Amino acid sequence: MTCKNFKHINPDEYHGKKLTLHDCTADKILFENNTLRFYLPDGFLVTPHHEENSSEKTVRTDVSVVDFSIKDIDDIMVYVFTRHRFLWFRKTSVAIWNMEQLISLVNSGKCTLEFITQYRTYGEQMWHCAIRSNKKPYYRECQLYLPETEATFFWNDLRPEREW
Repeated sequence: MTCKNFKHINPDEYHGKKLTLHDCTADKILFENNTLRFYLPDGFLVTPHHEENSSEKTVRTDVSVVDFSIKDIDDIMVYVFTRHRFLWFRKTSVAIWNMEQLISLVNSGKCTLEFITQYRTYGEQMWHCAIRSNKKPYYRECQLYLPETEATFFWNDLRPEREW
């Protein structure tokens, strides 16, 4: 599992100040050799604070990858929220998935995972995400809990035409 073909390899030293997954979508996920890897066909966001971004805008990269070092995949928790509606009655159910379930669904093409917001605490980080699919339910929110880990971003080029 190497990413040697990328021009830029950046650790997330500033926790989202320079590089962020906000509004980015993964269409493939792998877990090998204690690395959780998300493939981002539409890239991730690079803020003006990053030395490679000379614009005053946050811009998207081309195809990219982000890695998280994880000792044990069982340390990852996934909470999936599904909204149900019947006439005037509304209900939200919560299902607890393991990471293998999410990986299987995303890699089968049945859904994608969109990163929305990241929260960090001592010892873990939580990603508020959206699971999007072409079948009902089309949209489900989820929370992805990872043990405290650093992300490494792999990318080639900025796409100035893709400002955020």
